[in-house]
Amino acid sequence: MKTEFITIRNIETTAKVVGTKIDAVRIKDIIKKGARVYVDGKIGVSGAIGDIPDDELIEKAVENLETGIEYPYELEKNLVDHRNYSDFSMSGEELLKVTEEILEELKTNYDKFLFSEKVSVKEKVVQMRNSEGLDLEYRDAWFELGLILKENSSANLFDGFLQYSGRSFDKQKFWNFNKGYLEAYDNLLALPEGDKLPVFVLEAYELNDFLNKSLNGERYSNGSSILSGKLDEQLFNDKITFGQNFDSAVTFEPFFDHEGVVLKNDRVPLIQSGKFINVFTDKKTASTFDLPHTGAAEGSYDGVPTLTTTQLKFETDSKDIKSTLNGKLAIFALVSAGGDFTPDGSFAAPVQAALLFDGEKFIGKLPEFTMRSNLWAMLGEDYIGTFDNPFYSIENSKMQGFYMTIVR
Repeated sequence: MKTEFITIRNIETTAKVVGTKIDAVRIKDIIKKGARVYVDGKIGVSGAIGDIPDDELIEKAVENLETGIEYPYELEKNLVDHRNYSDFSMSGEELLKVTEEILEELKTNYDKFLFSEKVSVKEKVVQMRNSEGLDLEYRDAWFELGLILKENSSANLFDGFLQYSGRSFDKQKFWNFNKGYLEAYDNLLALPEGDKLPVFVLEAYELNDFLNKSLNGERYSNGSSILSGKLDEQLFNDKITFGQNFDSAVTFEPFFDHEGVVLKNDRVPLIQSGKFINVFTDKKTASTFDLPHTGAAEGSYDGVPTLTTTQLKFETDSKDIKSTLNGKLAIFALVSAGGDFTPDGSFAAPVQAALLFDGEKFIGKLPEFTMRSNLWAMLGEDYIGTFDNPFYSIENSKMQGFYMTIVR
């Protein structure tokens, strides 16, 4: 019998903010442990919350072999890899002090807004080890600020965000950026002229989600992906490189998948210079459909590995948004909730809050509008580029630009 263990520990200290005031402080320290046993091509799993002894987890996992779940795949073996990104440290008292200082600044200088949500310090440890010599560990710690802002005169539920996430926190840099951002709300502007305008977003979540569905090896193989049958075709703008990224320094997630696979250089390109070259797979999907195995297994700590989504990211392909715009003004879509892609690749999204900017500085606030496009245009002729995020907001995030059809 072969055995495998997964342990996840999340520690979080959070200052809950309501109406620009600290409402409560919460501390969480949660351990989740899972076990797997492998016998004669079958897998049994178990799990529990809390620091449960390994033998109890194994006993339950052995009982669950009776469910007869097939798992005829070789386990990862003979690899020790521990990565530690947890240099950041902030006590609960320091967190409260920093939060109070930020809220005092907001109340004093930006009283046209109410701010709510939370400011946190987070720590995470994820370990995976098995009887075949696998021993993986990811440790991390970071500061996270996420405040919803609402204008006092607005009927909206919210009108924007103050956000920061990173393994350090510099208050001066935070205010240097957010001062111009908040003051732009006072300058109400009309949308620029034109039916198609440059629109920038931080982390294009709807696009990433659609590509996750489209590049899933099982979906691709059964014909339900928009990309089915198009492997090795030049489909997109030749600047684009996109694929699996398990670099913990960038993702704030473990560098291994749910089967303990560690990728060479932590990456597998799926779109290379615009060419569609691969789909992502776990061991089962790779074996079933005779595809390359890319180490993309997902699952819960107490579940069987499966293929759902994976960590996909665009590589930076452009520098300096201002020079790329070459004198044009662009739209930064700040709040866009309710957008989505249809199965044929058409995209539409209402933009509830947006700012006009020149590639460096925000100029003013724009009215609500809807933006439309489709996958082929967004990643083809209307693709502007993927840039390192120039804002002091989300560490290691990307900003992307596309020409979008604007519905006023």
